[in-house]
Amino acid sequence: MVSIPKIVGVLSCGCLLGLSLSLNGLHTIKGEVWHVEPSSYFIKQYDGDQVRVHIDDTTQMTGRIGPGEHIEAKVNNEHHALSIRSAQ
Repeated sequence: MVSIPKIVGVLSCGCLLGLSLSLNGLHTIKGEVWHVEPSSYFIKQYDGDQVRVHIDDTTQMTGRIGPGEHIEAKVNNEHHALSIRSAQ
């Protein structure tokens, strides 16, 4: 039979793992590209906020991405883009 402390320990570890995954989760930025630099895209979101998104060789890009394009970017909490694609 499994002891109560072991069950509590396993459940606690599971909760902490879930919490850490949600804190480091991805989110989507949608808007119009208004400026491009070699390692950054400046995006004006549809709600009016302006965001700087960092890109590098690991960023997956699909479609023509340049100023005036409407995009969707999957970014992490540090605003590093994992993928950017043209929005329809």
